[in-house]
Amino acid sequence: MDRAVLANTRFAISPLSTAIGALRLLRDDGRPGGGGWRGRVRETVRDRKLVLLGSLFGGSWDYVPDFLTPQPQAPENGLQEELHAVATTDCARLRWELQVMAQGVGEERLAGRVVPVVLRDALERGERDFAERMAAELHRLWDTALAPQWTALRTRMEEDITHRAQTSARHGLSGMLATLHPRMLWNDDRLTLVSRLRGRISGNTGLILTPSAFTTDLRMVIDSVPGPADRQPMFAYPCRPGPQTRPRPTVHALLGATRARLLSDLHTPRTTAELSERHFLATSTVSYHLGILHRTGLVTRTRAGQHVRYQQTRRATDLLAAPRLP
Repeated sequence: MDRAVLANTRFAISPLSTAIGALRLLRDDGRPGGGGWRGRVRETVRDRKLVLLGSLFGGSWDYVPDFLTPQPQAPENGLQEELHAVATTDCARLRWELQVMAQGVGEERLAGRVVPVVLRDALERGERDFAERMAAELHRLWDTALAPQWTALRTRMEEDITHRAQTSARHGLSGMLATLHPRMLWNDDRLTLVSRLRGRISGNTGLILTPSAFTTDLRMVIDSVPGPADRQPMFAYPCRPGPQTRPRPTVHALLGATRARLLSDLHTPRTTAELSERHFLATSTVSYHLGILHRTGLVTRTRAGQHVRYQQTRRATDLLAAPRLP
C-alpha cells in the first residue's frame, strides 16, 4: 500500500453489503452465532421465493459474484442507488464474474463450482435480465428482513466507524488497520491477509472498509486477477460487539409491516412523495400511515416551502432500537 492508497482509505456504510452479510448466514448452519437473524433470512428467502439468492448462498463454494456489493461512492449510499448499480452492472464484468464463479482461478487457489440449474436457466435470458432479477430479489429481501431493523443496524455501524476513527487519531491509520481483524496484518507498508487463497494486489488507488453486523470473519472484494471494469479493494469487517440486533417481531406486529418499514426509513427527513417512490406505495397510502404515526407521536412533521418532511421522533428511534417491547 503506497501513500496514495493510504491517503484514500475510507469507511462506508453500504445497505447491500449489509444484506450480503445477512445472506451469508445461510452458509453457516453448522456454526454458532447468527441467532434469530439466520432464521429470519432463511424464511424470507423461502417465503418471498428468492430463488436466485437462495442458489448463490445455499452452498459453501469459494466465490460469490462481487456485483451484488457495488462499490460505495459516498460515506453512506442509499439503497436505491445500490440496487440501480446492481441492475445496470456492466455485462462484460458480469460475464467475467460468473466465469470466475464457475471455473475458479487456479493461481489463487480459488475453486470453481457447478453452476446450479436455476442460475443457468436465468442466465439464458441474458446478463441484463439476470442483473435486474438479482436487484429485484435483493430489494424484496431488504424490505422484509432488514428494513424494519435498519435503524439499529446502522447505528451500530456508525458507532463502530466512530471508534475506528478515534483509534486512527491516537495510533495512526496503520495502527487502526491492525485492529480490524486477526487475519489482517500490517507491516512495512504492506497489508497482508492471512488466507488459504493467495495473490498479490498492486496498482490500486484506494481501499474501502465497510463494517458488518453479521460476520465474525473478513469478507473481501478483490480483483487480484485483472478483469473488466476493475474495482478497488473492499473489505467487510466485523463490527465491535454491541447490543443484540435480532429481529423484533413484536414491534413489527404493533405497527404493522408497512408502517414499520416507513418508520424505519425516516431516520432522515423525507416527504410523502419520496417515501412513495422508495417503497413503491401510492401517495395516499403513505399519507394514511404517516397520519397514524404522527398522531401517535412517532414522527414529526416540518414544512419547508411547499414541502412537508417527516422524521422519526426520539421515541420512535428508541422503540425501533429496543431489544424487545416492554
